[in-house]
Amino acid sequence: MKLLTSVFPRNGRVLPAGGWFTLAVVAFLVGLEVAGRYATSDLHDALGAFALIGAGGLVAARHRREPLSWVVWLAGVGRKLTGSAAWLRYDHGIDLRGVPPLPRRTPPVVFAVIALLFGWGLVAAGVWVAFPTGWRVIGLYSSYTLYLGFMIALWGALAAVTFVGVFVPIAVLDKRLKEWVGDTDRRGAELAAIVGYAVLVATVAWVVPPAPVLALCLVVAAGAWLAYLPRTADGAALLWRSATDKPVFAVPLRRALAVIVGLTALLAFDVLLTACGGRLFDVPRHDDTMPLTALLGTVTAWLLPGVLSVLGVKLVSARSSDPARRTPPTLHVSGADEGAIRQAVRIARTWAWFVRATPAPRIAGQVGVEIVGPEASEATEFNPRWPLKVCLADLELRAVKERLDRRDEIKVRRQLFRGLQKLFKRASAFKGPAGGGFWLAPHWWFVEGVGREDADSASEEAPPLVGPAYHRVLAPRARQHAHAVLRATQVDMIFVEDGVTFRNLERALRVLTELYDVHGGKRRAEEMHFRGIPKVKAMIHEYEPGNPFRSDLYPEPKFDDLSRVRVLHIFRDRGAHEELADQPFDFSSTPAPVGMWG
Repeated sequence: MKLLTSVFPRNGRVLPAGGWFTLAVVAFLVGLEVAGRYATSDLHDALGAFALIGAGGLVAARHRREPLSWVVWLAGVGRKLTGSAAWLRYDHGIDLRGVPPLPRRTPPVVFAVIALLFGWGLVAAGVWVAFPTGWRVIGLYSSYTLYLGFMIALWGALAAVTFVGVFVPIAVLDKRLKEWVGDTDRRGAELAAIVGYAVLVATVAWVVPPAPVLALCLVVAAGAWLAYLPRTADGAALLWRSATDKPVFAVPLRRALAVIVGLTALLAFDVLLTACGGRLFDVPRHDDTMPLTALLGTVTAWLLPGVLSVLGVKLVSARSSDPARRTPPTLHVSGADEGAIRQAVRIARTWAWFVRATPAPRIAGQVGVEIVGPEASEATEFNPRWPLKVCLADLELRAVKERLDRRDEIKVRRQLFRGLQKLFKRASAFKGPAGGGFWLAPHWWFVEGVGREDADSASEEAPPLVGPAYHRVLAPRARQHAHAVLRATQVDMIFVEDGVTFRNLERALRVLTELYDVHGGKRRAEEMHFRGIPKVKAMIHEYEPGNPFRSDLYPEPKFDDLSRVRVLHIFRDRGAHEELADQPFDFSSTPAPVGMWG
């Protein structure tokens, strides 16, 4: 007995550390393979998937407590595979300059992904043709564990699309309800909308096969390809390079959006075709071996139209509210003589202006004129009262048209500065204790609001937005005027340091508007133009590869190394020059060593 008891302490040395646990994992996988041969539908596969996920969690917990050699080996293989795919990684940045133009080229990985998605779709279609009752039979005659791993990924993708399909329309509806009912309790309306939307989608998914949704995905992908093809000059582009010693290429932002939308549509098509390809045109079969996957795929498919509708509205809204577009000004015509008003409206429409006439009221931002007789005209007065009193003959004069253009520009500029003041006031509440600043770019359609950058932030991601969005505070034509001024003066973004008041910011911006007015938009802003503004230090730096911002006195805003942006920095004046010069040595006060030796 003493010999027998001495054997048991040595049993742990027969296998290496974690050997018994590894044997248990192998036994579980063998049992899973055997049990999978007796499964008859994907409902049973779901139970096996839960067991496999639980086993994976146990392996991760055990490996964290005591490393397992085979897990370490698998991790090393994964790292090697990741390292071998380094050609898929790209350095990227943004180009807001566009001058000098960079060669345009789409990364090759995009076309590789497109080919992969097309191949996936063809394989999925072929598998459903070969196995119309369900392709889970492939897992029964190969590796059931690998089949479960693929099913977990497929179900996870369907769950992610379902979450997006539910969350996006409900978020948009909540936003609209907040605008309609204000701060009142809207939980009842939200609950009713959620339940109604879920019932509608479930009913449609039960009655209508998902083939129309898959066709819609292909239509969206084709539309994205058509949007990708034209070669137009865009104001912004994405920059990329495969390595630091490789050339830099540009992809116009319009093309980048088209690529993202097209790839997403193709991916959705492949996932849905893989999940519910057996019931595209008909009701479920009685001998269907994958009812759970088909049901999830059908419900997910009919959630996509809501997401695509929201995406379409967003793209149309972004296009219509693009500050690079130009909306004609609006002239409001009033007066006592209706015939004269009609003639004035016809004349004003030849200017390509929008025209409103009484009895329609004049609203903010509209230039007003009042049609009077020649004796009461104030068209040539130095300081007239508005709406301007003019006669019909005055409207034919070029000087009057230029005066109305200037009046419209003044009104739009006032709207711009009032809106920026509101934004600055709201954003100032988000200042951090360590300092930092704000990023202003109201002239780019893809920048939704003021960005905040804290001095102690180590993140290289885009700065978080603070305060209301630009489109909620700034009128569309005010943003268009900002686009005209900032693009003409070649200022892509503005960084405002904490401590700079809006009054000083306004002074700096008025330097830009004055430069735009005097030179007709033909001269770019330089640092010398901002000399004389009290309490601020204006610096202009052109970010580009190999030329980061460096300063010993002023904070360094974070920016991608690959980006090309011309930034106007507005700092608090620290009372010193940027380049410190050594003082000349004064020998007059140096003691002479004559009397040292007595």
